[in-house]
Amino acid sequence: EAAAELLLEDVWARQSPMGTTMGAIYLNITSPEDDQLVAASVPTEVAGDTQIHETVMAEEGDMSSTTMAEGDMSSTTMAEGDMSSTTMAGDMETMTMREVDSIELPAGEMVELKPGGYHVMLIDLVAPLEVGDEIELTLTFEKAGDRTVTAEVREG
Repeated sequence: EAAAELLLEDVWARQSPMGTTMGAIYLNITSPEDDQLVAASVPTEVAGDTQIHETVMAEEGDMSSTTMAEGDMSSTTMAEGDMSSTTMAGDMETMTMREVDSIELPAGEMVELKPGGYHVMLIDLVAPLEVGDEIELTLTFEKAGDRTVTAEVREG
């Protein structure tokens, strides 16, 4: 029986348009045991901050509405006891990206971080991501610990 190991495959980053300060890295993760991806980081010469994000109600390639912070939900005045309006976000056809604490990795199942789903968000890019660039990405897993992979920048 082959030793089961954590597989990190098809790691790539989307080329960033000039002038944008955000980028995204995608990959496929297959863990031999139940685990969680809990953090991600890139060198500070690449980006100021790295977060794990989930895209909700995504239109592919639409990076426009990243500004809805969770705090925005509190400003909707709800009558007490009216819990029906808590599904408000689901009614919007726009894309919202939200930071997640972790991504569940069921044993033996490939979990895809892909456009329109989970992804590693690079915030405050130091320079635009150009095709052919390589980014060192360190992923932190609850059980497997840190793993460093190289993401190649491709045309998105």
